[in-house]
Amino acid sequence: MDARVEVIRASKLVGRNTCSTVAECYSDEELTKALDDEVIATPEAAVAWAIEMEDLQMEQATEQRWGEDSDPQLKMVKEWEERKKAAGHEK
Repeated sequence: MDARVEVIRASKLVGRNTCSTVAECYSDEELTKALDDEVIATPEAAVAWAIEMEDLQMEQATEQRWGEDSDPQLKMVKEWEERKKAAGHEK
């Protein structure tokens, strides 16, 4: 397996069993192709890319919500931000 994919799959933020977009929607082959298409060469850059992809998904979720303060999308984004902060990946 591609080293970049291995590192993403092992990530506690976007890897296996995280329910992230990258974990759930990309096969290993698709992930390798996406990284190649973006010219991402290192495992560290690959993880950063995967986190950025999840950030974009969270941003999209907040743009499609109903607008109530109790929307599940807001809870999901808050939990994502807390997980990133705990892992040392703050914006």
